[in-house]
Amino acid sequence: MPPLDDKTEAMVRGLPDPEGARHFYERLVAEHPRASRLISKDPALLADALALAAWSPLLGTTLLQSPEYLPWLARERGTPAARVRETEELYESLARFALTHTALDAQVLLARFRRRELLRVYLRDLRRTATIVETTEELSNLADAALQFALGRARQELENLYGAPQREDERGRKTAAEFTVVALGKLGSRELNYSSDIDLLFLYSDDGETTDKGERGQTTNREFFCRLAERVARAVGHQTGEGAAYRVDLRLRPHGRDGAPAVSLAEALRYYRTQAHRWELQALIRARASAGSPALFARFGEGVRESVYRRDETVARALANVRLAKRKIDREHGPRGRGHNVKLGRGGIREIEFIAQALQLAYGGRDAWLQHAPHTLVSLGRLAERALITERERAALSDAYTFLRTLEHRLQMEHGLQTHTVPEDAPRRTLVARRMHFEGDDALAHFDRELDSHTSRVRAAFDRVFGDEDDGDGAGDRDDAAGDTAAASSVVESVAERTEDAAWGAAAAVFAARAPGAGDADAVAGLLMREARASLNAQRAQSLVTRVAASLEKSGAGVAPDESQLVELVRVCGASELFGGMLASDPSLISALATDPEAARARDHRAELRAAVDS
Repeated sequence: MPPLDDKTEAMVRGLPDPEGARHFYERLVAEHPRASRLISKDPALLADALALAAWSPLLGTTLLQSPEYLPWLARERGTPAARVRETEELYESLARFALTHTALDAQVLLARFRRRELLRVYLRDLRRTATIVETTEELSNLADAALQFALGRARQELENLYGAPQREDERGRKTAAEFTVVALGKLGSRELNYSSDIDLLFLYSDDGETTDKGERGQTTNREFFCRLAERVARAVGHQTGEGAAYRVDLRLRPHGRDGAPAVSLAEALRYYRTQAHRWELQALIRARASAGSPALFARFGEGVRESVYRRDETVARALANVRLAKRKIDREHGPRGRGHNVKLGRGGIREIEFIAQALQLAYGGRDAWLQHAPHTLVSLGRLAERALITERERAALSDAYTFLRTLEHRLQMEHGLQTHTVPEDAPRRTLVARRMHFEGDDALAHFDRELDSHTSRVRAAFDRVFGDEDDGDGAGDRDDAAGDTAAASSVVESVAERTEDAAWGAAAAVFAARAPGAGDADAVAGLLMREARASLNAQRAQSLVTRVAASLEKSGAGVAPDESQLVELVRVCGASELFGGMLASDPSLISALATDPEAARARDHRAELRAAVDS
């Protein structure tokens, strides 16, 4: 491979990862001569491609796999557009993309479209021509567009089969029943990360029946809309060989994992008024309509408002409930790997969010202005306006939010993983610092000082709002947390209470019940935790292994993993989000994990593939 020319070498030397950018350029020249000629004639496009590769090996690989995105990227740079692309514009782009990729399944189509759009969004992000608010809003709009597309396609397919769902109004007239996709969490507040889960709740307006014009005849509205919810979630969240567009989390729906995929408006209102836990109501602070009927969501939002924002709420009780919710999350999802966790760690993003949400709950029942501020930065501004936090605290928390969310994005976009942990080893940490635009020989020291300064100020504000209490678990906390998990099965609950982490306990109970030879649930939990700590990423291992266990429990697959397969399962999940997701979508693959390496190398894959195709 000839050396880079002087201009290209100068571009590469100024990047945070020169070696990665150089390797990307050499591969592009060797594997895609046409694309390399294009960028050689366009210095600005060359600079953009090298920057994407240096800041995100994931997107560098995307360009190598799909070099046709380079001329698209060049056209995008020359197209005048608003700073943030609205959902409607992104939906139109997705529809055009679908017209030119008609052979693709919906899951692959949406995953590819999202990856292409990330090239444009992340380029503006790393160039710092977009603020963190603009970036997360556009990522949220992109998810909305994908959900709207999936919803439109799935509804048309189901109406062809069963007819259109109907409702009967107060005069006895038949009209169309409505459906809405409610976004919660970061998508709900338009603060979506590059690698966030999307928390969804599916609502339909009325029970009834479909028309009789479908191929398969009538069905109930409930059956129709449950099928619709499942199809939308599968189109957006199903793992394929190219990954999923998003990880879809439906656990915040009424009754959690035991609940129906879609619920009627009346059923949802009854649940949130009479049965929901305080942390479930807290989640509704950031609810909005992501796709479907805005009018239906408006009725839902108005119906739950008094349950979320209670006029008789006391400040002490609101703060206690939110602090309990944070402790519960810390116990169940706390970081297990090495390095600082910018989301869940001390002084992290979660503490900023919970400061804002706790004060909204404490005072929102008597001050409607505080109710309409789902975005964290907006709510902090309104809380300062009401003197519920000081102006100094607002500035410190807002600055910390911007710094920590940007850092979270740099960590996630390295390889597209849902990670929040800053690496401990100096070379990798220095690379993170440079991607955060810290320069010079003291880049790492400057970055560490900034990180420590922001987290210290967040923790000071958190302690001031909630009281400087010890984070250890008290007996009362355990009793309340146990009440929050009462819907879980008794075997999972009893194991979870005896293990270090409830999520590991739940997974261990599933594996132990299916493979008694692997040991009892406590022994399996110990094995899983030990192997996770020895894996490449303990937090990722925990997240994916628990997803695999939940999928295995639902699927009924005849899989009985032994100890060696469990060890390999944790190792693979700790190493790869992609392969962990494949195992979660098809738990029967667990049996292949302990294949003897020599036997695997001896297999004739070409012959096996040919035999499978021929049959």
